[in-house]
Amino acid sequence: MSKKEEDIIQSATKLFSAFGYHAVGIDTIIAESNVAKMTFYKYFPSKELLIEGVLKRRDEDLQAGILRTVESCRTPMAKLKAIFNWYENWFCGADFHGCMFIKASEEFPRGATRVRDIIENFKRWLIELIKEILQQAGAANAAVLAQHVVVVLDGLTVKFNMDVSVAHTEMANNWKLIKKLVQLHIKDK
Repeated sequence: MSKKEEDIIQSATKLFSAFGYHAVGIDTIIAESNVAKMTFYKYFPSKELLIEGVLKRRDEDLQAGILRTVESCRTPMAKLKAIFNWYENWFCGADFHGCMFIKASEEFPRGATRVRDIIENFKRWLIELIKEILQQAGAANAAVLAQHVVVVLDGLTVKFNMDVSVAHTEMANNWKLIKKLVQLHIKDK
């Protein structure tokens, strides 16, 4: 990827994350990227292709970041806790403006674009990762339980996009509840 293409992706990511996809125009992205209009269109012939590129990059970055966090853990519960810790660190970061996938799911109709495929790919990946961790822990109904964990994480993402001031306390409380839920599923097995 060229430096100019990277600059466009980075600028668009920052703008889309902060303001949404439809609210940000091509001219704003071009100005923020400090590239010529012709250069922009060389790499991204349409705004939708740019959005797809941004979301694919976000998907790759999130997967890599979460996997790095999980790989250093020895036990399944430590891996699950590491995912919660990763989310908490993200929520408390200066560049947190909510989830780009959740925002995209609100702005793009179901089945209408490849954007939805990218969004759904990340969610499937996260559910599958958590399901595998829960299976390693010996939890019954790991697939259903994994979906519940992702619903909790998505809910917290929306909540903390509105008010991040209580993130540390809320994450600790939610982790305790998820941990108890997982332990109940392990005991029932």
